[in-house]
Amino acid sequence: MNIDQVNLAPNKPHILTRLKTIAKEQPVGVIGFILVVLLLAIVAFGPVVAQASPDKLTANMLALPFGDSWFGTDERGRDYFARVMEGGRVTVLLSFFALLTGTVAGTLLGMISAYSKAIDIVAQRFVDAILALPGLFLILLFITVFGTDLHVLVFTIGFVTTPGISRIARGITLGTLTNPYIESAEVAGASWVRILLRHVLPNILPTIGVIFSVGLGNVMLLMGGLGFLGLGVQPPQAEWGQMISESRAYFSMRPWLFLFPGFGLALAVLGVNLLGDALRDLWDPRMRGSSSI
Repeated sequence: MNIDQVNLAPNKPHILTRLKTIAKEQPVGVIGFILVVLLLAIVAFGPVVAQASPDKLTANMLALPFGDSWFGTDERGRDYFARVMEGGRVTVLLSFFALLTGTVAGTLLGMISAYSKAIDIVAQRFVDAILALPGLFLILLFITVFGTDLHVLVFTIGFVTTPGISRIARGITLGTLTNPYIESAEVAGASWVRILLRHVLPNILPTIGVIFSVGLGNVMLLMGGLGFLGLGVQPPQAEWGQMISESRAYFSMRPWLFLFPGFGLALAVLGVNLLGDALRDLWDPRMRGSSSI
């Protein structure tokens, strides 16, 4: 046999083998993954599956489930299954983009603050001032001044989550800047923008991704809580927290109006948290046991 024909490279484990290994190591994460997949299915295909308008009023008010509609109708005769699907879609998308806004802003602020001592002094005092105020107070302040528009909600929650993420990004960046290749890039004349985006950002992204996955469940709870208090998404737009609040008056005779969006929000948060914890343990074991946003 020709030696050139001999494959001396070690065999890489098959993708299915790797997935089975991960499933054995993180069985709870598999449950979270399944719940998140169902959540994504609601976001992507909820309106198609419902096959009814979530805002269409009918005379068939407070109908029982599993009749003309799977979940019955609400106090205004609207198809409740369509509203639960639409409410989940709105809750998830708003929470995702709100946290994404805070994550991007916090990561950029943290990296720039770590690289520039002059900016760091000002930025950290700003972060300290924001963290000294209760997050709910800031949210109420923004909503009072700017209203409850969806864009305002996304920006407000993003603003509240920015300081905490910036602290984490700053700490990781400070550690990354001590690596020899950073000094080599500076000697080679690389700009600070290139150093941060080309050399620092790829090294901190895994940890930032873990923070995002773990924090999304908390943001979903916050979004639902604002809707429950009447400070979030406004009627007639469906949203899980708002639907839970509206159903309280009918809980004694139509408890499923409360239970369907309540279980939806609980399972969504549970799935995101379980998957986030599993990803944290897999991607960054140093963060095991740390708290989320």
